[in-house]
Amino acid sequence: MSRETVNPLSPGPSPESIALASPDDASLVQEVYDRILLQIVRGELTSGTPLRSTLLARQLGVSRTPVVQALQRLAADGLVLLRKNKRAIVRPGAENWLVELHELRELLEPAAAARAAGRLTPEDLARLAHLAQAAQGGRDGWLEAAAQFDFELHLTIADRSGNFALRQMLRKIWSFKRISYLAAPERPENLQQGYQEHLAILAALKAGDAETARAAMLFHLRSAGSLRGGNIV
Repeated sequence: MSRETVNPLSPGPSPESIALASPDDASLVQEVYDRILLQIVRGELTSGTPLRSTLLARQLGVSRTPVVQALQRLAADGLVLLRKNKRAIVRPGAENWLVELHELRELLEPAAAARAAGRLTPEDLARLAHLAQAAQGGRDGWLEAAAQFDFELHLTIADRSGNFALRQMLRKIWSFKRISYLAAPERPENLQQGYQEHLAILAALKAGDAETARAAMLFHLRSAGSLRGGNIV
């Protein structure tokens, strides 16, 4: 199974500096989507807030077209409700979106880790070992390397879970991780703790120890949730 090379953890442009590209550019729709979602999870757009495309377009400095498309995507993901008059509002409870996704990860990723134990290829293990070495604290660029190791480990587990539906679900969940990083950048001490937990998961995967991989993943996810707290996970 081929691996995508796009890193959903990459923050890309600042949400406050959306590029003025063509309305037909899919990347512009993604940036508008991210900006609106970021305002929702930060509580700046509260439950029931009307989302007027003309007003949002003016605030974001873009045309109305990418805003309408972004609102349609937000509605498809369940964050926005579209009324019969085609007016959009923020869904009640949408500010908890990242927390709810993290709860879903706690249900799915330990099982994926158990299934992936012993299934990683030599190429997988070599790549992850290289990333782990680059992510050691104190090395130049270790913060970025730790985030990349985080991304690669979790997505490799999804890819090697042996269940295509589970893989696709986890990849969809992880596509939202960039919003978490934009909303509340990870503190270095949290990344360092997460790095040690990732090493434990990787060791269990390499050893083919399914139950230890399951337990290590669950511990890691619960630890991450307790460290970040609030509505941003």
